[in-house]
Amino acid sequence: MRTALAVLAGGIHVLAFAPFYWWPLSIVSLSLLFYLWLDASPRGALFYGYVYGLAMFGFGVSWMYISLHTYGNMPAWAAVLSVGLGIAYISIFPALCGLLQGLLKGSDPWLRLCLVMPSIWIFLEWIRGWFLTGFPWLSMGYAYLETPLSNLAPLGGVYLVGLVSAMSAGVLAALVRLRSINSVFSAIGIAVLWGAGWVLNTTAWTLQEGDPIQVGIVQNNVSIQSKWDEAESQRIIEDYINASADLLEQDLIVWPEAAIPDYLDNLNANFWRFVEHHPADFVFGVLFREQSGDANLYYNSVASVTDRIHLYHKHHLVPFGEYFPAQWLFGPLLNMLDMPMASFTAGRANQYPLIAAGNSFAVSICYEDAFPNDGRFQIKRSGLMLNVSEDIWFGNSLAPHQRLQMARFRARESERVMIRASNTGLSSIINWKGGVDSHAPQFERAVLKGEVQPRSGITPYVAYGDVSVLVLVGTMLVIFILREFVILKQKLRQKERDA
Repeated sequence: MRTALAVLAGGIHVLAFAPFYWWPLSIVSLSLLFYLWLDASPRGALFYGYVYGLAMFGFGVSWMYISLHTYGNMPAWAAVLSVGLGIAYISIFPALCGLLQGLLKGSDPWLRLCLVMPSIWIFLEWIRGWFLTGFPWLSMGYAYLETPLSNLAPLGGVYLVGLVSAMSAGVLAALVRLRSINSVFSAIGIAVLWGAGWVLNTTAWTLQEGDPIQVGIVQNNVSIQSKWDEAESQRIIEDYINASADLLEQDLIVWPEAAIPDYLDNLNANFWRFVEHHPADFVFGVLFREQSGDANLYYNSVASVTDRIHLYHKHHLVPFGEYFPAQWLFGPLLNMLDMPMASFTAGRANQYPLIAAGNSFAVSICYEDAFPNDGRFQIKRSGLMLNVSEDIWFGNSLAPHQRLQMARFRARESERVMIRASNTGLSSIINWKGGVDSHAPQFERAVLKGEVQPRSGITPYVAYGDVSVLVLVGTMLVIFILREFVILKQKLRQKERDA
């Protein structure tokens, strides 16, 4: 029964995120897990956490199979095995949370539910977001994008929002299970935090700067088979040119990731003639190559064309999709599977913003916008954000919606408008509060037009990143540990007196 409850709790957690947005289920889900952990042994809590993780990630990131098999041409058995191993790995994090809090089983149950479990949960979410290149999907805070808690995002980012929501789950479990006066006071405290989020809705850390920019986003819904067919390359480029030809009132035209399925240095004179004579500046995804000594380097890049060419090279590459980690180990297996994967070079970590339409843009490619700290260097120097993506790898799954939700959170954290161009849909203009002003449907050709307003200034989160959350979590855990140490010392003294 308890195992089934852990599975159910993990499964319903996913419904709190896009495209469902049933955010209260996230609190219910985690409170059920905390309830199970309260009386469980460390070993039992480890097991319940692992089962919870298997259900949550098994449902929430099942789209990995589509990426690997349907579009990556990995054999079905290998894709199932790879996805299974990936889910088995990331499920270790909720399991580890169960184990760590389980080691404190003899301590005050109210403090465990309301402080310890939420703190360890968010700390491990933070680690999961960067450890072994990171996998930040289904971090709890994302579910609260359309709630008052999202107004805490400019202060401490997704993990601060996640911490308050995890504490809300702990308080709910305490109210149901303990029914103590401390649980009531905790509920009042959580209500105050939610109220603070509501009050902060009127607070802005940044200001409008300069004139609005007229933007056009071209979404051509190019199939993956056509894109990398050399015979189709010129037709694809011509289609983008034709779709952009009438956008004469736009200041900026944006095409998606790898919109041009060719190297930048290989583009012909007709392409450059069109771009240079069009009144708008252009930003587009393209491949870039250069030679460094004896090595040929290949980049997944974004180019902006103004009076000159500016480049951004993708830094946070997809393991096994864009590069091979531990190639000495996995190379023979990948050769055996004959998988058509690329071997890109990562760009520098701190690249300067791209210049286009007289403004600076903090640029990200595909899932780079899922990593909140990756873009802070650029955002400090930019008035706008821009992401180009190729979401065809995820098919008609949860992933494109989850990715849009994370992109919206980046806009809310930084108080910057984000222009998001995706080949197969959900191209969007996201306002500085994380709302979607307009978007294009999935799997259709579309041209999205809109006006975006640059902003100046930086939010506390852009300035300091996750420091505030880590200090909060660390402080709560240190206070708890010191309290337990004092109580243990008092018990030992009492035992000595009794003896």
